Amino acid sequence: MKKIFLLSLVTFSSMTFAITNEELGKMLRFQDLVNTAIDNNNYDLACKAQSEIYDLAKKAQIRDMIQKSEDQKNAYCSVKKYSLLNK
Repeated sequence: MKKIFLLSLVTFSSMTFAITNEELGKMLRFQDLVNTAIDNNNYDLACKAQSEIYDLAKKAQIRDMIQKSEDQKNAYCSVKKYSLLNK
């Protein structure tokens, strides 16, 4: 469901904003990586991949995605820090 939402949001945004096919492909690959990392409880990888999505959304000036991707980045990076404290 998350992938469908991201795909539709990015597709709509690509019509409205200047986003290249390369950036769109990167965002989708990073989102897939985030999903896989979360499934494997690897929040370090999820944090890094979500940070890349945030950077791409900010660079492409996709306002609809900037805040959401930043919130997700902060959440995954917080879980990463918490899990490192418990090791």
